Amino acid sequence: MFNLWGDLEDTPLPQRTTRPLPQPAHSRITSTSLDCFYYGHTWQRIGLSGEKRCTVCGITGYCPGCTPNPPIGAQPFCCSQHTQLPASPQEGQS
Repeated sequence: MFNLWGDLEDTPLPQRTTRPLPQPAHSRITSTSLDCFYYGHTWQRIGLSGEKRCTVCGITGYCPGCTPNPPIGAQPFCCSQHTQLPASPQEGQS
């Protein structure tokens, strides 16, 4: 690299330093298994067989409509696609 007077200088380029990314503050609200009872499970897919595990209470489940062969030790829970809604009352009946 040349300096102001045209002389060649061997100056190393400044090294880039990586700044540590700020860590998100931990939530003060923690979920409990009682939350699953009131609000429903928070499912995360585990494995290739359609098995799911709740990230809050740790229960393992599967959807019988999606999974033809149930995994061993998993409890059946219908997904939103296979959940049957309650029948609505017929209008006009007295």
